[in-house]
Amino acid sequence: MLKRRRTARLPDSFARHLDGERSLVAAELAGDGWAVVTKPALVVVGEEGVRLRAPWHHIENGKWDGDARTFTITWSDRGRPEEVLTLADDDVERFTTSLRERVQSSVIHAETLTLAGGQVRATVRRDEDGSLYSQLTAFGTLTGTDDEQRQIDELERRARRAVGLPE
Repeated sequence: MLKRRRTARLPDSFARHLDGERSLVAAELAGDGWAVVTKPALVVVGEEGVRLRAPWHHIENGKWDGDARTFTITWSDRGRPEEVLTLADDDVERFTTSLRERVQSSVIHAETLTLAGGQVRATVRRDEDGSLYSQLTAFGTLTGTDDEQRQIDELERRARRAVGLPE
């Protein structure tokens, strides 16, 4: 018979800082603190209060490194440096699965365009208040030509049109 490990429970001394948001899943951080998945956001909380609150539409993705016990968050705004969370243990399956589901729940539609120097992705996401917005993310090196810009603009128009947003 497989023995199932219990998911860590967020202590009340940390939960009181969530301002009424319910913890769906929590992972203890090495040192002091917890990373908490709530319905509207990822919250990193310590004894003294909230250190980070990131609505799901601000997060592009996360990557788990089991050897280092780190979870690295890549932001939708690629100009923002990645956030590295060091977890207390490697029992993170529920945490990482829940985080991935919440991030994906903010993505309504995505399309990708391949260009000479890389790719551009147009994503329509839902923010905390339910509003939809479009976002462009470039991967690789763009040339900056008028033709390339025209193709990128058309990509964003198609993505917005696909969900009924004004072009």
